[in-house]
Amino acid sequence: MRFIAAVLWSLLCCWPGPVLAEEPPAALAMSISGSTTPALTPMSEIPAGAPIRLAPDTELTVLDYTRCKMVTVVGGTLTVTRFDFDADGGKITAEVPAPCPRIHQLSAGSGGAVAGGFIARGIENTAGWPLNRELVLAGTGAEAVKTAAIYAAGRLDAPLVRLEVADRRARIPAGAPPLAVGGHYILRLTLADRPAPVDMPFIGKAPSGPSLVVVLRRP
Repeated sequence: MRFIAAVLWSLLCCWPGPVLAEEPPAALAMSISGSTTPALTPMSEIPAGAPIRLAPDTELTVLDYTRCKMVTVVGGTLTVTRFDFDADGGKITAEVPAPCPRIHQLSAGSGGAVAGGFIARGIENTAGWPLNRELVLAGTGAEAVKTAAIYAAGRLDAPLVRLEVADRRARIPAGAPPLAVGGHYILRLTLADRPAPVDMPFIGKAPSGPSLVVVLRRP
């Protein structure tokens, strides 16, 4: 009986698909020119392993979470997982490195606590973020973001800079004082439907050019 139980447990552990736990989304649709099946909208997350069929002339650019790359595909069927990126029958026209996204699972409670981490090459307690001037806000919680500000770590009494929030983007205004590479900071977001803010600690890295992506997921 113990042998049979062990075999069954082994099969469950190795069984493909969402038998034990559903995989989180694997990519973000950054821009779309044309039609897809199922239909995608810009800034929507792409479920892991879900085939996305592109019309022959459709161009789709996605941010691959695991590989931290911006990939553009024309036509074919796109499937993204944590382990693979496949554009069956399509053509990959561009593939460039991008800043790794910061992904937060918002807590189910009324407070703004963050229960989750970030996806990057290697796990750290505090992520290093390029000090780029724009954040792209994505995920099911992005529409609720009201304000964004950056504070020095441990000094939340006054922000170093308040970001301009509009159209799911948060921008450092022109003329704002520069942030130091190697500095320890906190990005604080306030959301319309939560009384407490969401705080994201990070360490400043040299600017890289592309916009950073912050994904907020509702429970």
